[in-house]
Order: sequence, then C-alpha cells, then structure tokens
Amino acid sequence: MDQGLVNSRSGAVTVADLIKTAAGAHGLDARVVAALVQVESGGEAWAWNPEPKYQYFWNVRFQRPFRAITPQEILSESAPADFPTLAGDRDQEWWGQQASWGLMQIMGAVAREYGFRGSYLTQCCDPTTNLDIGCAHLSRLLAWSNGNVDAALAAYNGGKVGNGTAPFRNQAYVDRIRRAMTLA
Repeated sequence: MDQGLVNSRSGAVTVADLIKTAAGAHGLDARVVAALVQVESGGEAWAWNPEPKYQYFWNVRFQRPFRAITPQEILSESAPADFPTLAGDRDQEWWGQQASWGLMQIMGAVAREYGFRGSYLTQCCDPTTNLDIGCAHLSRLLAWSNGNVDAALAAYNGGKVGNGTAPFRNQAYVDRIRRAMTLA
C-alpha cells in the first residue's frame, strides 16, 4: 500500500497513521484494516466503484432501511419515485448509495446508515471520514460474528447472508485479506 502523505481533515499524515488511529478508535487490529484497505482500494483515497445491482438502500428521510426493491427497480437507471434524497435529485442519491467509495470502499448506503450526510465524492472519500465509517462498520460486523474476524470480513464484502459460518460464501475475499496481511 502507498504509505505516502494524504491531505485530510486532520492535515498531512500517512495513510498508515490514519489506519492505526481509526482502527484503535474502534478496537480493531490495524493489520486487518490495512489489509482490507489494500484489497479494497490499493490505498487510493479516491477509489470509486459502481455496483449497479446492489440491493440495499438507506432511507435518508427516516433513518432506516429503504423498502425492498423490485427486480425491475434493480435494473432501472432511475430511482423509484418514493426514494428519498438529502439534496439534489433522486438519481444522484440512488447511484451514490450503490457505489463504493474511498480507501475502505464503503457502500454509499452503508455510509448513510452510519449517519454520513455529506457528498459521496468529496467527503466520503476523505481518508479520515472513510476510515472512521469503515472501521465502525467492521467493528459492528465483528460484534455480529461474535469476534470471528473471517466472518466479519466476509460480511464486510458480501453481506451477512451466507457469511456467518465457514465455509463462507465470500471465502475467496477472506483469503485475499489474509494474504495481504502476510505481505504487510
């Protein structure tokens, strides 16, 4: 991973320092977080990945999951008429929630679930903000998995369904993280 300097809310610091701080604040092993960052974004703070078949959305108006979406809505290029937004048009929020952002490649809907109300491209990609949200999410997944790091990692990448017990539906992802940890 590039250990170079990044500019964030906290000033010019290394990505490794930011990872240690965020991991520590959430009771996580910084080696796991660093490996996750390497696998997810290669350490690129501005990484962005659209995931147009993503099915989990967050209702920003009522701070709860958005209703189940239909197969037709999954395939649509436009947001459903009842999809709420913070600002701008519905499509901007719709597409922002189904893309992953920044160092930890946080899904926009997950960021909204954790209370993120800023713009995706600039604020969700800020390394400090991104690591804080991503580490909070990983910490919650560790609690869900009763401390099973592999289950939490599998769920981080592919959701909880099929990733609660080994063999994990996302076992290949877990293996990539474990390999990245040995290289660090």
